[in-house]
Amino acid sequence: MDKKTETAPSSGSTGPSGADRGPGNPHSFEWLTDDMSASLDTVHRVDKEGFLYEMDCSYDYYGNPHITSLMEKFGVYDAGCSAFVTFNETGDSVLTARNYDYRHTDAAGGYTGLNVAIHCAPDGRYRSVAIADAYWLDSDNATFSAGVLDDGRTDTSMLVMLPYVCVDGINEKGLTVSILKLDVKEGESSVDQKDAGKISIGHSVLTRYILDGCATVDEAVAMAGDYNIKGVFGMDFHIFVTDSTGASAVLEWRYNKLCVTKVDAVSNFYSGFDDAEDYYKNGVLMENVVRLENSVKEYKYGFGHGYHRLTGIVSALERYIDFSREDRAAKMTGEQAMRILSVAAQDPGTEATSMTQYSAVYDSKTLSATVCMHQDYGSVFRITLD
Repeated sequence: MDKKTETAPSSGSTGPSGADRGPGNPHSFEWLTDDMSASLDTVHRVDKEGFLYEMDCSYDYYGNPHITSLMEKFGVYDAGCSAFVTFNETGDSVLTARNYDYRHTDAAGGYTGLNVAIHCAPDGRYRSVAIADAYWLDSDNATFSAGVLDDGRTDTSMLVMLPYVCVDGINEKGLTVSILKLDVKEGESSVDQKDAGKISIGHSVLTRYILDGCATVDEAVAMAGDYNIKGVFGMDFHIFVTDSTGASAVLEWRYNKLCVTKVDAVSNFYSGFDDAEDYYKNGVLMENVVRLENSVKEYKYGFGHGYHRLTGIVSALERYIDFSREDRAAKMTGEQAMRILSVAAQDPGTEATSMTQYSAVYDSKTLSATVCMHQDYGSVFRITLD
């Protein structure tokens, strides 16, 4: 298949395939500041179908009472994803690859999606570019579906919430973060920490704080311990963090305790626990989980789903192990990393998480993301930090 790579157009320019930005959409919330309105005016389409847009965020999203109020009304829902980290082929850059999976439907019942790459540069914090799933801003009505952000009609005011609904991203220090869904086991409950003297926040807010404030995995771990984490609407997530040294870890909260596990690949089950054998799904004991026999790393299979996606990724990573390295890290090109994501991608199915919205490969050296939408691996879009 022929492959084409497009660099995402700058604000106000013409998008790929000659698609014009289109008429400016309304944004009518009375409390919007001038900076917010100016940021909303930068929204432009990246791909032809309108699955991916780009936006510059020039407003202060910290401490705004209206944004805080809106944050209490929604959260990131049941998204199934996979992610892994590797070095590039020369070993001088870290690649973090991630599939974001969810089966969104529009008002007519057709499959859809709407993701926005948002550029943030908060005062006194790190610059970043991250991808937000805008569909969740009004999922009940499917208001934010493919192609609506430049239709001249849809009110885009809610997009000011995008910094807090990012599901993955990279900052200027080469640190990446990805949020992935976890299942809540029967008899357990989602995290709800209540340590005295700590502020309570959700997983997606912590994701934003890590992007804005951390340069290394160790700093992200320390930041996670500074807050009480609360599962949104009774749901749980874990957060996969990598940095420019190749360090990686997944942050998980179980039994109201933070668990940090050094691992190079994650899916939608606990990486710091090994209780998959206790999990029944539709009456079937999950002892049929594929375990790797010759892996150089140990992988635990905790409660959740996505076991076979993880096993497929890890099996592929083993092909690229550099045995001259003490850490036995993998090395590959960005194209090879994207190919592994394509193997783990999901078609629409019966599960809500069974549809890959996009695949992204973040590069810690170029500070960019290579993105393919809806399994169209022949069309590649490159989004840079600046």
